[in-house]
Amino acid sequence: MPKKTRDYKWILYVGAGLIGLYLLLPLLMILLTSISSGSASKFPPEGLTLEWYSKLVEQKQFLEAFRNSILASAGAVILALVTGTLAALAIVNYSFPGRGLLRAFFMSPMVMPKITLGVAYLILFSKMHIAGGLFALILGEAVIVLPFVLSIVGSALANLNPAHREAAADLGAGPLRIFFTVTLPQLKLSLLLAGSIAFVFTFDQVETALLILRQGSYTLPIQLFLYMEKWQDPTVAVVSVVLIAFALALFFAIKLVIRTAPGLDNLAGGRQNKRRS
Repeated sequence: MPKKTRDYKWILYVGAGLIGLYLLLPLLMILLTSISSGSASKFPPEGLTLEWYSKLVEQKQFLEAFRNSILASAGAVILALVTGTLAALAIVNYSFPGRGLLRAFFMSPMVMPKITLGVAYLILFSKMHIAGGLFALILGEAVIVLPFVLSIVGSALANLNPAHREAAADLGAGPLRIFFTVTLPQLKLSLLLAGSIAFVFTFDQVETALLILRQGSYTLPIQLFLYMEKWQDPTVAVVSVVLIAFALALFFAIKLVIRTAPGLDNLAGGRQNKRRS
């Protein structure tokens, strides 16, 4: 290997290490702050203790807010998966005037300022007399994550082999049976990925939720924001560490599902084999 190539290789390694350190440093600071023995969030910590983790159980507002976040995110993901998949089927499989314009319209929430959407939803849902509750938040967040589902599922649909659907149709299967027995099984991996991304995005959503929700229906990010306005103890860092652990657990659970589920494993393996060949 030429000397210049080796030098460039080490530069890349050092650069990648510095970027990795830059990404991990805030997480390490949060972890150390969460076990600080001081009554205020300080770095470096004055001492180490797990007292704040035991006190977290007493913070009932965080547990209720976590439950609200789970319910709102799950409802928004289910709604977005259903509507996004149907929209992708129409746009990808059928040719009609204005198809590109319709796709652009469905993708527009991705570039729309979230605070603008929040104000619009507040006005709309107030007129509908549903503002303030989780149902309104589910409707609003489903629209926000719809572009992710449409993009991922639409790309998967475009790459499917139409011969499978044609063979099923030749054997007498109707459109619904073709979708549930042929198309949908091949979209399992794409639906899982789209749902995971949408769930993480909605779980951390603040702008829309801050405008729509009322007290008693607050999600976890809003509850953290309100807590930080009054207190500056390490409780916020403790909740952040718990959320990091929750995100890691979700990530490994998805990997486990992909590896253990026969359909998903074969689909992922088939794609890899095609790339290698």
